[in-house]
Amino acid sequence: MQLTREQIKIIIRAQDSFEVFVNEIFPHSTGLFPNGFIRGSYVNDICALLQNNKKTVRVSARDHFKSTAFYAHFMWKILCSFGQSLEAHFFSYQNAMARYHIEKIKSAIKTNEFFDDLRDKKLTAESVVSYTWDGQNYITLKPHGLLEFKRGIHAPLIYVDDPFQDPANKMVATIVYKINDIFRSQILDMVQDELHICGTPQTNEDFFFDNALMKSFATKISPAIVDEKNKIPLWREWKNWEQLQQIRRERGEKTFLQEYLCMPTYTANAFIDKKRLFELVNVNLKNHSAMMRRETKNSVVAGFDVGKKSHPSHLAVFEIIDGHFVQLHSMFMDGWDYVRQVEYLNEAIKNLGIDVLFYDATRGEFESFVEQGTLSDKAKPIVFSMKTKNSMAAQLDKHLTNGTIEFINDSRQLAQMLVVTNDLNAIETPAGHGDSFWSIALSLNFENEPAQPSIIIL
Repeated sequence: MQLTREQIKIIIRAQDSFEVFVNEIFPHSTGLFPNGFIRGSYVNDICALLQNNKKTVRVSARDHFKSTAFYAHFMWKILCSFGQSLEAHFFSYQNAMARYHIEKIKSAIKTNEFFDDLRDKKLTAESVVSYTWDGQNYITLKPHGLLEFKRGIHAPLIYVDDPFQDPANKMVATIVYKINDIFRSQILDMVQDELHICGTPQTNEDFFFDNALMKSFATKISPAIVDEKNKIPLWREWKNWEQLQQIRRERGEKTFLQEYLCMPTYTANAFIDKKRLFELVNVNLKNHSAMMRRETKNSVVAGFDVGKKSHPSHLAVFEIIDGHFVQLHSMFMDGWDYVRQVEYLNEAIKNLGIDVLFYDATRGEFESFVEQGTLSDKAKPIVFSMKTKNSMAAQLDKHLTNGTIEFINDSRQLAQMLVVTNDLNAIETPAGHGDSFWSIALSLNFENEPAQPSIIIL
């Protein structure tokens, strides 16, 4: 094929920019997009993530440019490989699924006019890739099932797509642990340059949730709904609010939460009713900075759920106005060490005028700061027991029922409130472990505390 001058200009630009490739060349793959390719800022964000990072993890909604981004990325690598060889491998939970993805890639290349000069050396093998531009350098891509492949692979480019997916069976813990072990002991050792992973969470134990393991990866968690209160979808050009709600009705809440909102498991036995919670979100409330002084004559209370190693800490601050708890501040502290957390709490207490801050002292993480006098004396420890948890949860339920509490429109905070069940256990998700539920409940513990005797100055 004789490329036009305009097409050559596009190729030159695309070789420097994955975003240009996705928006100007990839849509020509009519085998994938018979009705046209849907663009959008979400797609551009994924392009930036994959181009600018050698190791990435995406936990994303179903049908939201997950596997398709890998198709585009590999085709971009091919376009950038004139005069070079490239070996790549594609892993899925099952080999059959990995083969399916490679078939899709071959179809995308075959129907894209920008790749007409690319020669397919495996023309009759639909799920094995071996391409060449010049007859001397080859680009290969081979499929693998995570539970089936053999050791010995070392390559510059590895894709892992839906490592935990098993459509036919509910995944048992032993298989999850086996996949985790394969990822740690084998996949990580294979990659010589780039490793890109995407998937839908299946269980609490998925390696997606291992913060220590994921520390070297650029991660992006992308539920299909960005802001439920304001009805803002993630990729509005592809699935608008009404379309997502139709999917929700058709699939059911449990499936929608897992596959579209990126929550690994769900129970109908949630402590908080979602509809009631969103009725109490005030979109006009500002999330005040804890670093700026704010004056008030009202009482201000706060709760702080101290995160474990794999969970974030969360701070919630409320101003009490005519018996109503009105939220001033919400802050998740992902990966913060305890020194930084204590410094932040002290600043928040000073600047937001917090009269008392209750924090979870069950594991004693802040005990040394108390002994050293570096934590404000307005911070009060609460040791969690079933009695204290039930008491705080009942207080929260009372305010939800009576409508005497208002929340900032913080999507992550709201989502984490909804993962706590009636037995006060929390489902683990990529974004937390019910952390905001307990920080908010701790704030309301103000009402459970015995009144302090008045001090009379003679």
